[in-house]
Amino acid sequence: MVAIKSFKKEIENRFNLWRKSLLISDIIFSVLIILFFGFFRPDYVVITAYFLVIPYLFFTRRGTLLYHLLIASMVSILWMIIAKDVYSYNYDFLTILNFNLFPLFSWAVGLSIVQIIYSYYEPLFNNKKFLHKFLIFLAIYWPMLIAAETIAYHVFDIHNIVTITYPGLFLCNCIHAPVWVQISYFLIGPIFFIICYLINFKSPYSKIYNRIKKAGLKYTKKQ
Repeated sequence: MVAIKSFKKEIENRFNLWRKSLLISDIIFSVLIILFFGFFRPDYVVITAYFLVIPYLFFTRRGTLLYHLLIASMVSILWMIIAKDVYSYNYDFLTILNFNLFPLFSWAVGLSIVQIIYSYYEPLFNNKKFLHKFLIFLAIYWPMLIAAETIAYHVFDIHNIVTITYPGLFLCNCIHAPVWVQISYFLIGPIFFIICYLINFKSPYSKIYNRIKKAGLKYTKKQ
């Protein structure tokens, strides 16, 4: 019995070590994206980051997260169809069919990064109910949204000149936009999460975690 517990603990320790190494890798990847804003045009950075996420997820054996990237892209496109007229920046960003590519790719990349971070913790509450998971996602998404908007506005001087006259949020003096746009910003993440939840995409961490449990059970039966 002691040997079985030791065996299961060793596998779980290896899993946690692998998971933590990926978290460090994700943090480095995210920090590099932020730093590149200081050297290159913001639209070039987010577009490049979007296409780098694909091989990055494959390289880190988390290809299933590409489904979330696809949903994030669809949500971003839908949002831009609704709100494309409220975007025009103090930079000459790339546009296609009157769609500004900076917010289009920013939303897709941003939602994907939030999901990647959320998926890291998901195995810890895999058996919890929807509300529990939803609140944890919000606890990640809302602070990251405010942080990203604050850094973009105050550090990298990215201003939306169409809505610059509107008051920003009192917490950060950011997201200068009509109230309906501000509310939408805080709702886009939850909508993205609900869609992914209903489709029931499996976290790559959950798959590995379940394999560890099955391996432990098989070993126990043999004993």
